[in-house]
This record gives sequence, structure tokens and C-alpha cells, in this order.
Amino acid sequence: MKIFYTFLPVSGKAFTEAVLKREYKIDCHVFKSTKHGKPYLENPPVRFNLTHSGKLTALAAGECEVGLDAEECKERNLAALSKRLTPAERSEDFFRLWTAKEAYVKYNGATLAEKLPRLEFRGGALYEDGAPVPVNLCFFRIENYQLALCTARPEPFERIPFDL
Repeated sequence: MKIFYTFLPVSGKAFTEAVLKREYKIDCHVFKSTKHGKPYLENPPVRFNLTHSGKLTALAAGECEVGLDAEECKERNLAALSKRLTPAERSEDFFRLWTAKEAYVKYNGATLAEKLPRLEFRGGALYEDGAPVPVNLCFFRIENYQLALCTARPEPFERIPFDL
């Protein structure tokens, strides 16, 4: 799995197209979208997922289904946010908690409205309807950004700065 990223101002679509064209020789006019808007390729040689937060734009690409989320680690009104968290979640790192949930939702091609009420992050693990989610979550940082990568099984990955 490769994580391509940039801090240059770029649209997600342009970044996705640039990475897929340069790295995988894929002409991106063949994008399709799921009913919730997740872009994909038919008969894909590569699966991908995009995220952006603040100045960071990142794309995970590899052979298996993937969800990727990033959050800029900056001050937030955590008191207001904690009202939406379960008691167990209030002791967790907010940025890991949130990126785990988003990456999992994106991995599934679902919506936050559909999945978020069913998810809980506690003890560093993600649960859906009380059961551990059957995926692998990997957390890492790029500068001041927390990222979570969601895949079906553990995947080695590398972070690659990408200049347009």
C-alpha cells in the first residue's frame, strides 16, 4: 500500500488523477461512483481512497480495498465534541478516534450518518454494534496530521511525498 501526499493547494480529483496517471498509468476518465459517491475503477488494477484536511491531501493506493482519513491536530472545542462521544470514548485520543471511524466508513463506502451511530472507539480499537470491526486499522502521522488507514488485513505501507 502506498500513501501519496502533498501540502500544495490541489483539488482531490486533480490529485487522484495525477497520482493514478503517473504512478499506475491509469486514465481517470473511467471513474465510476458508488451510490454514496465513493470513486472507483471497474476491474481495477489498483484500489484507492482520498482524504484531505487543512493543507494535506493524501491518497492511499494498493491492491486491496482501503479507507484513509486525516485530521489536522489543532485545537478544537473538545468539550462540545465530547457530548457526541460515548463515556469510554471520552478518554481516547480524539484524533485517533475520529480518523479510525472515518477511515472505516470510507473503507465500507458508507455514509457517516449510516455508520457513525453504530461505531465506538475504545481501548484503541473500533467496534460496530458492540463487536470488534473485522478490519485492520493503522495509525500514523504526517507532520501535524493524524491519519488512519483501514484495510481488510495488515498491509505494509510507505509514505511518498508527491509533487504535482
